Amino acid sequence: MNGYDKEEAFAFIMGQLNRHEFAPLGDILDTLVRQAIDADIAFMHETGVLDGEGNAGDACYEEDDALEYIVEKLAEDNHLSPDQAVLTAVLVSEFIDLQYSYLAYRGLVRDED
Repeated sequence: MNGYDKEEAFAFIMGQLNRHEFAPLGDILDTLVRQAIDADIAFMHETGVLDGEGNAGDACYEEDDALEYIVEKLAEDNHLSPDQAVLTAVLVSEFIDLQYSYLAYRGLVRDED
């Protein structure tokens, strides 16, 4: 995504995230957030929210579909206990809100009427 800085986004998201709430995820919290960033960008490309050059595409971002996509991707890529999987779904829900806040902060989103 043009204008998107993964490291800056990671720092922004982690700075806003309630780490205490996600303490049971332990050492994998940082990894999960980094993977969520990558999965969200992949989702936006696959669904046409972003075009091949990383510019805004024609499709609208569907939050429910993104949540499902990202959670499934994280579940595939990590060996999570059932409790960790449930907490990861909560994490991804919060991540989507924080990702939007970061995108808005950087001026990378436009609201649809």
